[in-house]
Amino acid sequence: MQRRHQKLIEEAPSPAVTPALRQRMGEIAIAAVKSIHYEGAGTLEFLLDEAGEFYFMEMNTRLQVEHPVTEAITGLDLVAMQVRVAAGEALSLSQADVVFNGHAIEVRLCAEDASQSFLPQSGTLVRWRAGEELRVEHALSAGIEIAPFYDSMIAKIISHGDTREEARRKLIRGLAKTVALGVTTNQSFLSRCLAHPIFADGGATTSFIEANSKALFDVDPKIETLAFAIAAMIFRTAESKHMISERRLTNSFPASMRLEMNGQLSAATVTEHKGRRFNVASKETTCEIELIGISQDVARFICEGVDERVIFHRDSVDLDMRYAGNYFKFVDQTLAAPLPLEEKSGDGKIRASMNGRVAGVLVALGDDVVAGQPMIVLEAMKMEHVHRAATAGKVTALSAAVDDQVAARRVIAEVNA
Repeated sequence: MQRRHQKLIEEAPSPAVTPALRQRMGEIAIAAVKSIHYEGAGTLEFLLDEAGEFYFMEMNTRLQVEHPVTEAITGLDLVAMQVRVAAGEALSLSQADVVFNGHAIEVRLCAEDASQSFLPQSGTLVRWRAGEELRVEHALSAGIEIAPFYDSMIAKIISHGDTREEARRKLIRGLAKTVALGVTTNQSFLSRCLAHPIFADGGATTSFIEANSKALFDVDPKIETLAFAIAAMIFRTAESKHMISERRLTNSFPASMRLEMNGQLSAATVTEHKGRRFNVASKETTCEIELIGISQDVARFICEGVDERVIFHRDSVDLDMRYAGNYFKFVDQTLAAPLPLEEKSGDGKIRASMNGRVAGVLVALGDDVVAGQPMIVLEAMKMEHVHRAATAGKVTALSAAVDDQVAARRVIAEVNA
């Protein structure tokens, strides 16, 4: 399963490949490498169509990212084998010695915002905890800086089970227990892909994401999620982990709050009662929750009789939160001034969509442009993003040159009608 022609979920053995088809592919792969007298580890890629025909795409003269799924079902250490062959040693096994055991699935955890066309993300990872019962390949820790200069993949998470369904469920559970806060990742998106009925049935293709975009991307925070976020913003914890009150609400009197998520504002009316109970109303729906415990990064609530656990990190007006397998980043806009009218309707300013390097400036100062015309190309984490003119007019400002490093939201050009 892939986006931008790069794989996100890989598995072995493939549910689309029969033993007979695997035999044919293997024979062609062996014939190809023998014909060029190749020695060493190598990966051949084929494309399979609906009729069962396959086509050679490329060969990489190395192991690929997904080699752990092969290792999981064969018990082989492909990295060690690669090094030994490179040192001139012979393989210590034959093809007949390779036996499959169960099923393995791997997901690539990437620092990117799936809801914003998979825009790369960078910044400080403030919380990190790997899920249980999984093989996790990473070099992450709380406080590490995710830089914009490399591929967006920051970890590989692999599950293994006796069956494909066992491996799939184990990976979903493990992802739900994985904590990555501070930088937006594709963690929740991966969970939704794994849980989708088409993927569960083994029917995912290279067009799976595009064909099922509504189910995979349209995730609005429920009223209880909004209530948990508001309560976590109202209460903070001291270094001793004893709860201290930093209430901005007058007890028993309703107060209005505005939270932003993915550029969308959610307005809510909040009433705080004794006993750490909150009543939150938004869009004609209400929710009552009770805060029963809070530590440095975990809050426990009672909602409709259910004990809920929320993992969060609050930094100034930002709140990173993980709840029910989904990641949310809220910004408290309650005290922020409304945007100027001209900015709401389009002020002609082109703002960087991400932290990255300017890969191309396609216009010059004084040029006339039309709406939608490409102006500046940013590159980050091996991806390019084209910034286009929002309106027709004349380029009156250019504040970015090729190879400049720019921060997200920085104004890099301006067009005036």
